[in-house]
Amino acid sequence: MRISCRSIELVKRHPLAISRGTTARTRSLLVRVEQDGVEGWGEAAPVSIGWGSEDADSSARDLQRWAPLLEDCAPWEMQRVEARVDSSPGGRAARAALEMALHDWLGRRTGLPVWRLLGADLDRVPSTSLTVGILSPGEAARRARELQAAGARCLKIKMGSPKGIAADRAMLAAVRQAVGPDMALRVDANGGWCVRGCRRMIPWLAEQGVELVEQPLPAGQEARLREIGTDSPVPLFVDESCRTAEDAARLASLVHGVNLKLMKAGGIREGLRLIHTARAHGLRVMIGCMSESSLGISAAAALGAFADFLDLDSHLNLAPDPFCGLRWEEGRVLPSLDPGLGVVPAA
Repeated sequence: MRISCRSIELVKRHPLAISRGTTARTRSLLVRVEQDGVEGWGEAAPVSIGWGSEDADSSARDLQRWAPLLEDCAPWEMQRVEARVDSSPGGRAARAALEMALHDWLGRRTGLPVWRLLGADLDRVPSTSLTVGILSPGEAARRARELQAAGARCLKIKMGSPKGIAADRAMLAAVRQAVGPDMALRVDANGGWCVRGCRRMIPWLAEQGVELVEQPLPAGQEARLREIGTDSPVPLFVDESCRTAEDAARLASLVHGVNLKLMKAGGIREGLRLIHTARAHGLRVMIGCMSESSLGISAAAALGAFADFLDLDSHLNLAPDPFCGLRWEEGRVLPSLDPGLGVVPAA
């Protein structure tokens, strides 16, 4: 099989502010696999957070290094491909994009959507959250109302404001007042709190009816999650602290759930391993995203039926999204019914 790649720039309609800073645009890498006249496509949306330094250029170098090693492999020989890639380590995002392209190729070759190849039941796909970044209370309220009008059934509120706990509380209170009591709210601190801040915030968030709190402490401080307690009145999930199935097993006694992102797990196969490991340890599973277009989101959406919570909204905040084909129905992001990942370049 032949492998090629090229980078693209993605521009956000609304810049996203989280505890680590604000992002207005990102670079992704599009990966193409071709054999027997059939193409498969994948996307790497690398970021540098704790688990190593990755960007579109490093992902491209990884793919260029792997291509000669995989030339005699067929796209369906995923275990063989995985072993070859393991012999020449690279970034997780590049692995995810390559594997995404292999699944897309296989689906297109067989005429089946990837979610069907995985045995998914789309009736079990939960609603996805739409994200409100760190904003002033008034701006957050306006953004929340916009998302509600667009059909959101759940909002994820970014916290860890540099202005402190009082600013976080004011923003969430403004959002709750703006969207009413029936909107499901989740909170993601992106590691922006300390243990003391968690002890102040989490009971208060429980009073506001928040469903879960994601990554309350910075990555690397997992041991201190014990000081918050697994008896937290709001379920605690980890994101930046959890990449692979091994991490899920290691953290199972400290939290209630994990956020699977294909870009940090390394692809659909490791994603499934992480899901099964989490389930075996009694953890709930969220599937989230980085800054992918519809192409990258389509692979996560193919796994959506295996999750308890979804946070697949990055493509909805692009101007423009370079791909189309995903469905937005009653607050859910659903994969295409077409073969493979089912997305195509936008006109």
